[in-house]
Amino acid sequence: MNVPQSGQGREQVLTVARIIHAAIVAGLVLVFAVFFYLQRLMPTGFPDETARVLRIVGYLTLAAAALGTLFMRGRIAPAGQDENLDRWWTEQMPKAVSIWAVAEGGGLAALVIGWIIGDMTLFAVGAGVALALLFVTRPGRLQASI
Repeated sequence: MNVPQSGQGREQVLTVARIIHAAIVAGLVLVFAVFFYLQRLMPTGFPDETARVLRIVGYLTLAAAALGTLFMRGRIAPAGQDENLDRWWTEQMPKAVSIWAVAEGGGLAALVIGWIIGDMTLFAVGAGVALALLFVTRPGRLQASI
């Protein structure tokens, strides 16, 4: 495989990572907006006991996603100063996408559970935590040393 050594190659690989990351963030924001609109249009709700159990499941799912994201983030070594970023991103892209998927998945699960039981706090916290996790694991941050 021919790995470009120029600055243009580095920018292309980082651009691909940024596009994937932005698509995940945009999808999360879009789902939040749609469910927010649907909540106003057709309120949902469950009996108190069921809602309480689902609320706990939603928060536990969100906590698991946050811990999983932070744990997985620690498994990506930052790129060195002299390291070829194209090669680094080729090796780290599957891990990065997995991290972003876990962050988005946990947030979406909490968001949907919050919408189903009519708990706007869980709904908003799910979206907020997912966006925060995606922010701290953005491509530029993954390749930089913390």
